[in-house]
Amino acid sequence: MQQYFAKEKNNNNLLLNIDDLNHIKNVMRMKENDKIIVVYDSKSYICTLNKDLLSANIIDVFKNGEDYGRFVVYVPLLSEEKMSYIFKHGTELGVTEFIVVEYEHCKYKLPKKDYEKKLLRWNKIIKEASEQSYRINKPLLEKIISVQDIISLENVNILCSLDKSNVKNICKVLTRNNCRGTINLVFGPEGGLSTKEEVIISEKGFTKTSLGEDVLRTETVPLMIASIVKYLRESEKYE
Repeated sequence: MQQYFAKEKNNNNLLLNIDDLNHIKNVMRMKENDKIIVVYDSKSYICTLNKDLLSANIIDVFKNGEDYGRFVVYVPLLSEEKMSYIFKHGTELGVTEFIVVEYEHCKYKLPKKDYEKKLLRWNKIIKEASEQSYRINKPLLEKIISVQDIISLENVNILCSLDKSNVKNICKVLTRNNCRGTINLVFGPEGGLSTKEEVIISEKGFTKTSLGEDVLRTETVPLMIASIVKYLRESEKYE
């Protein structure tokens, strides 16, 4: 079943967003009484579409709440293709918040006048990935910042580094004992972070972390970490 997010709930009726009408009518070719999943107020429901295709009647609860710990990923400003890749698959793997950062070595620059337009486009990608993966809560993406605005959070703060000294392996930094808390991840663009940027971020309380001997593509890094986090969190359920 296709999932959508509702904007309003009236008794047993959920009102969908007008932006979804084209997808419902022309892409999915749905009709009255077709079943869909609709999310409202951190709960998802199995519903049947009404004749207007913009509202649906609740049949049953599908998911009640979502078991995701906070997972914040600072994404360097990359090409549109790579940004889309990270937002799409990061959403599927449980990231709860994305924050875009403009670093010294970012090849792609974005004028401030274009921030709002880009954030709207990226949020649409996140919404669609949330629907596809049955996420109840869409990951947040609200701002584009500079390195000075990065903040550490309580629990695990990871700074992915290419440095060969004074770093800890990811297996030591992220463990089953701390994976349920907040995970805060920083990684660099192509070419890595500058020495100055690594110092700034380290001084904020981030642990310089190695992902092993192999050098990964920038867009692979957050997905590798997200996969580890998902594995550690899921494994606790089956003990």
